Amino acid sequence: MRVASRAVRRWQRTASIRQCLATAASTSNQKDCSTITPNYDLLLDKLQIARKILNRPLTLSEKILYSHLDDPAKSLSGGGRIRGEAYLQLRPARVAMQDASAQSALLYLSSL
Repeated sequence: MRVASRAVRRWQRTASIRQCLATAASTSNQKDCSTITPNYDLLLDKLQIARKILNRPLTLSEKILYSHLDDPAKSLSGGGRIRGEAYLQLRPARVAMQDASAQSALLYLSSL
């Protein structure tokens, strides 16, 4: 009798543990991510324009930066001379900030 009661208690413990584990989500609860997903086609089009203008291999940083240009033809019209000579008009999808000082700096800059 004790062996059976131990087995029952063990089964009850494992059943309660299973209830705590994650289960597969149902398809009806899936979120619409279209508003937070970047428009990759537009980013790639801007990157292709920048590649044609610069006519050289790009680093990863340049690819990220140039794909977020508002108007690549206008910003890169100087033939690629950017550092210290041109202003880039960027249009980022979102900005990540680490702390409150970054947020206050962003608010200050946006008020100028």
